[in-house]
Amino acid sequence: MIQLKYLYLIFIVVCITSCSKKNEITTGKLNPSFGSRNHITVVIEDDLWNGEVGDSIRKRLAQTGFGLDKDEPIFDLDQYSPEIFSTKAKTSRNIVVFSNSDDYLFTLEKSFYATPQNLFFVRANSNKELIQNFNTHADSIISVFRKSELNEEQHALVRKELLDTDIVKEFFACTIKIPKTFQLVLEHDNFLWFQKDLPTGNSNLVIYEVPISSIENSKDDIEDNLIKVQDSISKLFIQGSNENSYLITETGFFPSFKPIRIQEFSGYEISGTWEMENDFMSGPFLNIALKDSYYDRYLIFQAFVNYPYKSKRDLLFEMEGIIKTVNFYNNEN
Repeated sequence: MIQLKYLYLIFIVVCITSCSKKNEITTGKLNPSFGSRNHITVVIEDDLWNGEVGDSIRKRLAQTGFGLDKDEPIFDLDQYSPEIFSTKAKTSRNIVVFSNSDDYLFTLEKSFYATPQNLFFVRANSNKELIQNFNTHADSIISVFRKSELNEEQHALVRKELLDTDIVKEFFACTIKIPKTFQLVLEHDNFLWFQKDLPTGNSNLVIYEVPISSIENSKDDIEDNLIKVQDSISKLFIQGSNENSYLITETGFFPSFKPIRIQEFSGYEISGTWEMENDFMSGPFLNIALKDSYYDRYLIFQAFVNYPYKSKRDLLFEMEGIIKTVNFYNNEN
């Protein structure tokens, strides 16, 4: 009787386990994805990774971010050969699988092994064609991964304790989500400066507005005017410890410009490097300028990081996530 009792218990456990696994399959339940911010898992044979195919992948996916130090890539890459592509690695948020195959393929699968997840498959029947296939679609891969990581950054932001930003609403007729790790360090007419302390530096967010005519006029093009406005505002309010020192756009190379749209507002996203006039300080900046015809203004969000000899990529990415939570109301564009 005792043996029969144990057999019965084993039968029940097996049934429960089987039903549980069956339910997981039939309901399509996926584990949550994981991974550090701006991280990509690359699945590719070792010989391809160590050759010209790997060089091409690193050239695009690990290129230096604009305005960042030369050793700071836009993404960190972890390579796995297919044989050791484990269950844990399969739950990465961002994955690209490369292989030589008879078919020529480029495709994106959403939430394939985990959720949320972007999984790209890149195939071709030779190394040359594999490189060509990847290079053709590299910009799309980068765009998808950046958008995904920005969403994750903003989801993480919502879970944090947020700063009371009623003053932003009062000054600029918009809302924005800023973590409580920041504090308001300067308030002036149409100008707010928020700052987060770091062990040996700080992250900064400046918000201000200027008339549309100061950006769009016949004297200079829009890009030049945006930089001039940024430098003139910085000279007034963002000053260094040395006498007559203030933040300016580094003149060594021209910043990157690209069009942007948030809600119904178009504008420009500017990336580059700042430096301190009459001082030895520099770092990356991100400037987002949105045209608001209702109030006849450009509303400008200027983020910059001062963190000497430390990685600044993810700090600037956090600032981008914060800025893009902006929400306008009672407004017609």
